[in-house]
Amino acid sequence: MSVKSILSDIGHGLKVFFEGAVHVAQVAEPIVDLATAALPGVPALYNATVNFAAQAEVYALAVGVQTGSGQQKLALVVGQITPIFLQYAKDNGINVNGDTITNWVNAVVATLNSIPPANPATFLPAPNPAPPAVAGASTATQSS
Repeated sequence: MSVKSILSDIGHGLKVFFEGAVHVAQVAEPIVDLATAALPGVPALYNATVNFAAQAEVYALAVGVQTGSGQQKLALVVGQITPIFLQYAKDNGINVNGDTITNWVNAVVATLNSIPPANPATFLPAPNPAPPAVAGASTATQSS
């Protein structure tokens, strides 16, 4: 696979992901605001997990294994979020284990998967206007 096609796959994956992620973020914003007040640190932990999950999806897309790679993507995200999660837990006096972190990652991914992607028609560009008329051009048609 060429570098150009890998970059193309990554770009396509990011476009698809972020079209849906923007919608998810808009819907989740009031909930995140409440969580920030009630649970300091949770929104940052949630956002970090979302970012790692997005990276895992892009990596899978780049190597052509978007489907059937859930366990590998989960392991990647768990590995990336574990130090951040452990620091959050330590700062808040929470005892956690590997299952707690895996359950957290699965829950965050479930929130992302629970909102359908945005309607693709919403993202279509406006149609091109008709080309301007050329001065002096004839509009008559020839007949046989």
